[in-house]
Amino acid sequence: MTVLLTPDGEVTACGDGAARLFGCPASAAVGARLPELLGAASAGPLEAALKQAATGRPWRGTLALAGGTLEVSCDPMAAGSGRTLVALTAAPPWAAGLELLNEAGRRIGSTLDLHRTAAEIVGVTVPRFADAGAIYVLESLLADGRPAPHAGGAGGAAVVRRLAIAFAEDDPSRWAREFPVNEVIVYPPDTPYARCVGTARMVEFGSDAIPDAIAHRTGPAMDGLLDHVSLLAVPLVARGRVLGFAVFSRKRGRPPFAAADTALAAELASRAATCVDNACLYRREHRTAAALQATLKPGRVTAPAGLEIAHRYVPAGGDVGGDWYDVVPLPDDRVAIVIGDSVGHGVTAAAAMGQLRIAAHTLAGSELPPAEVLTRLDTIAQGLDAAQFATCLCLVCDPATMRCELACAGHPPPLLALAGGTARHFAVPHGLPLGVSDPAHPPEYEQLSAVIPAGATLAFYTDGLVESRMRNVDEGIARLASALVASRSESLDATADGVLALLSDQQGHDDIALLLVRATGPGGAAGGGTGDRAG
Repeated sequence: MTVLLTPDGEVTACGDGAARLFGCPASAAVGARLPELLGAASAGPLEAALKQAATGRPWRGTLALAGGTLEVSCDPMAAGSGRTLVALTAAPPWAAGLELLNEAGRRIGSTLDLHRTAAEIVGVTVPRFADAGAIYVLESLLADGRPAPHAGGAGGAAVVRRLAIAFAEDDPSRWAREFPVNEVIVYPPDTPYARCVGTARMVEFGSDAIPDAIAHRTGPAMDGLLDHVSLLAVPLVARGRVLGFAVFSRKRGRPPFAAADTALAAELASRAATCVDNACLYRREHRTAAALQATLKPGRVTAPAGLEIAHRYVPAGGDVGGDWYDVVPLPDDRVAIVIGDSVGHGVTAAAAMGQLRIAAHTLAGSELPPAEVLTRLDTIAQGLDAAQFATCLCLVCDPATMRCELACAGHPPPLLALAGGTARHFAVPHGLPLGVSDPAHPPEYEQLSAVIPAGATLAFYTDGLVESRMRNVDEGIARLASALVASRSESLDATADGVLALLSDQQGHDDIALLLVRATGPGGAAGGGTGDRAG
């Protein structure tokens, strides 16, 4: 860690590593005098070291800190206009804790799940570094995704949520009951925790400063809390913003936190904060994408007279994808069916899905033929993100004759489950996915006519139902065909549920959309079999 100083000890520049030694952000350290940052015990030797370095002679030695020492070197540096600066380099006081830091690097941040990340932090530090540890994150970050305040902002009450806690006790479950995960706490401005958040600086305190609201919240079960006599509240700061804080404590009989321990805690918190920040960003983006996707998904699907339609959407377990479908009523009881998949996951895919679905609904509702719908959608897709493209299939069906007109833009082909107990591909032309062609040479989408046989079920789907790491797409489509035959039922909803049950190993990896269409015959009830269920 290196700090750049004037000969009288004023900090002119420092990195994040050095700032963590001071317990404050780098921006707050610049302009301050180093003896004030390190403590009075270091003032005399530091003044002598700076004076010697200012004369052009390097200095090597040890500075006394409260509760420990710091090995440093002071080297002269020539600056502009004949000035001399001093570069102070310090060996990390937590050098003995490198093994713990290495373990933290291996274990913390293994996923983007916020609670798991918090649990990994306390799992690394308790009991090796502390007898108890907990992670608190600002409630504003979790409740509505508001950005965290800049480090060193105005103080006030700290409203935080406890994400993880660990005690090195024979009965940790007792403590877990007293300090439940996900509890939201308001710490008044004069508490160590609120000061830690408000100043973005580490606060060291004893059991006498534990807020009464905690120390006396229960009876005998909490008697042991006051045995924790050495405590640290360490800010979690990432990208210049305070996310929350970590609390570490040691009981009587164990050495209290010394300077090397506080420096190690600051280093641990810095690394942990990056992982917490990543998890918060992922959480916020996932919630945004999920909300966007939910608002853009079609609600109730109404089938025209003579058709039965069942549809299912199963979201992936992680990132939100770009699967979409729509059923658009047309004049003369005809219907347009559109299904597509925007590549990727997250907000970008959900936004692209929304734009394309709305455009497809409008274009199909204008009675344009399927090939023309795809041609215009391709033009729209060209204006989306440069890395964004989508597959799509558009079909227009007349229930009176079951004749269909369809065009395809790189989407998996529909399957036709026949009444006799077999299944095959439904005739579909091949075309480029939306958004991948050269605008100067737009794609030409072919349009075919076909008839859905009496009693047959036509299945539309997205690739999440047929693709996996275990098998190729052709094998996945063959499995879907078998599932359609095996799940055939008088109820199209039961067929849809049966297919998803037989292919349950496909769920959780990618979004899945499934839409089944079957003729009910002349005079069939309108709107039958239109249930939409999420898996």
